[in-house]
Amino acid sequence: MKKIVVDIYGADAGIYPVVNGIAKALKKGISFFPILVGEAKAITELMEKADIPADKYEIIDTDKFIRAEDPASCIFGGCDDSSIAMAYGRLKSDDECAAMISPGNTGALLVGTICRLGLFKGLKFPALASMLPCAGERLLCLVDCGANVECTASDLARFAKMGNVFSKSYCGIDKPRIGLMSVGREKQKGNALVLEAHKLISEMPLNFIGNLEGSDMVSGYADVIVTDGFSGNLLLKNTEAVGKAALAAVEELSEGIPKEALIRIRQALYEKFDFNSRGAATFLGTKKIVVKMHGCANEDTTVASVEQIMCLENADFTNVMSSVMEN
Repeated sequence: MKKIVVDIYGADAGIYPVVNGIAKALKKGISFFPILVGEAKAITELMEKADIPADKYEIIDTDKFIRAEDPASCIFGGCDDSSIAMAYGRLKSDDECAAMISPGNTGALLVGTICRLGLFKGLKFPALASMLPCAGERLLCLVDCGANVECTASDLARFAKMGNVFSKSYCGIDKPRIGLMSVGREKQKGNALVLEAHKLISEMPLNFIGNLEGSDMVSGYADVIVTDGFSGNLLLKNTEAVGKAALAAVEELSEGIPKEALIRIRQALYEKFDFNSRGAATFLGTKKIVVKMHGCANEDTTVASVEQIMCLENADFTNVMSSVMEN
């Protein structure tokens, strides 16, 4: 049974969606052993209330945590008793620990992958991958969605390699279609960064379909979109906003729509754009799996994050990524 380290701090709603979500995942029968990092008394009370036996989980006791407004650099030192630092310490030192979940400070988590966990050879920073809805039943892997706002062409080429492995492992796609975000599909379109990245990715043994433009985000034209973290975060937040706007539009136009049809429309839109049921963003390039939940995470987000980790573990994701990145 794989162990998963869980930093309980950082969600907008406090520790409840994280701890209660872990309890819900255990009750669902997912085969994992959680190591919860946070205040022992609060965790114990919530797990007992959920009727989870004490031998089904472990607690690393601390009431210290890195807040959203704290600088990412604080993870370097002076916060060894914080939940993120202690979670990374256990993840790195325990061979039975497969992964870590946290809704905490994104910058601190990113820096922690470098200074407290470790990256694969040749990487200076990890990339952050998020799954987004698009046309049909498939999901789109966006790399990078906010970890690296300034990138080189070589960085984008590495994102393509890592996105390819992630899409294969998580989505089960044999040959993911890799696209590079630009201002048009034509090969000559884009700034200097995109033009150089296009050349590098074209020379790699990937199913590279070339440049993409903004409309391809929702068309299902690609399985993986590669871009820098600045543009990627804009795309991510815009997609979230579109989902909310679509649901709001349905409510505004609901008058005169038959009740059953309205329920089906609401449900379809909710399933398409509900990020909480889709799990967490995944840091790519880390020695072990680290996933970052959204600040507005709820219990379903936590359950989906555990399921996401188990899916990647079953696909031997870390070893496959290591082989691709270090050889």
